[in-house]
Amino acid sequence: MGAVGDARATPTGPPSRAGFRDFQPLVQAAALIEWTGTGLFLAVSTIYFVQVVGLPAAQVGAGLGLAGGAAMLGTPLVARLAGRHGPRTVLVWLNLLRALATLGYLWVDGWIGFAAVALVVAVMEQSAPPLIQAYVGSLAAEAFRGRVLAAQRTLVNVGISLGGLIAGAVLGADDPGSFRVLLVGGAVSYLLVAVVLSTGRAGDPATRGAGSLRAPARDRRFLALTCYNALLSLWTPVLNVGFPLWLVVGVHAPVRLAGLLYAVNTVLCIALQYPLNRFHRTADQALRCYGAAAGLLALAVAGLAVAPALAGPGGPLLLAGSVVVLTLAELLQVGAAWTLSFELAPADDRSSYLLFFGTGRTLANRVIGPVLMTGVVLALGSAGWAALAGVFAASAAIPFAVLRRRRATVTP
Repeated sequence: MGAVGDARATPTGPPSRAGFRDFQPLVQAAALIEWTGTGLFLAVSTIYFVQVVGLPAAQVGAGLGLAGGAAMLGTPLVARLAGRHGPRTVLVWLNLLRALATLGYLWVDGWIGFAAVALVVAVMEQSAPPLIQAYVGSLAAEAFRGRVLAAQRTLVNVGISLGGLIAGAVLGADDPGSFRVLLVGGAVSYLLVAVVLSTGRAGDPATRGAGSLRAPARDRRFLALTCYNALLSLWTPVLNVGFPLWLVVGVHAPVRLAGLLYAVNTVLCIALQYPLNRFHRTADQALRCYGAAAGLLALAVAGLAVAPALAGPGGPLLLAGSVVVLTLAELLQVGAAWTLSFELAPADDRSSYLLFFGTGRTLANRVIGPVLMTGVVLALGSAGWAALAGVFAASAAIPFAVLRRRRATVTP
């Protein structure tokens, strides 16, 4: 498992596996451009839909949720395309389509049009990360793969921050037309990503596979990994949905504290993503990181449960500590997911397996997670947070049990 091989390229054979510096600028440039554009879009999208398009906030939320769920239905088609044409080519197509869809928001004047455009964008958002992972795996030698992906993840956070800063400066003009300028800027960024990726090598055709999701769905080990990763991926709705609402209705802290703690999360991700790569380079290390991530999630969520009971500055301080611990869990979970999904995905069908793996994360983040946060955890208050902490704590034992079983089955 892991890398396919290190054979040198010949006129009739697959391209050789590149080192860290051979194609790093291509992947990192694409990541920085894409997520700067995404940062522009995220900073203005909700306000644009409500204030400019005139959609009620509830309709915007429902449309985004339905688009995220419906986008999962497009995963088999993306898998077939990646199996036939390779991940890089499909990424180019999807970025071109996303650029057109982002421009389409300029002509949306009702909920149906908004939901349709949001669906196209959601397919890209769901499919791009596993396809990037598959593309890196088809080019990079195994020793360099984790470093490239860690650097790419760092630039994702840099790009989001940069896009948010640009959006803040543009929106400071208080001109409704500035929303449209930022949407056009986002569309241009996706067009540039397509151009940048089109200049890269296509990757090893031996890694494309049949492009079917049936194989990973029937692979019990991979299905179990997908489900476990989906459980730990709930840190996303905890951070983006549960935490800000709990800060206001549970802890009664100032709303501006949410922005400050989000900045702390982003800075830590930028500073620590690449250094932490050394802790999840092998399958055994990744299993330990999964267990540590689950334990840290339990600790962070427990802190959220206790925060309302603390008087004075104790509650906000505990919230801050919980966000820091949650960020460490995020970094370990993401790194472990990269390594183990590669470890268990067959080299000759990696795109399909990684796309299937991504559907579990999407299901947790876009479908189950928001409902769980608003309908169960927040509805129960501190008891709901405590119950979720218990689930994470219990799940922390699973990776270590798997690790012991792996060691027990190794023949001396």
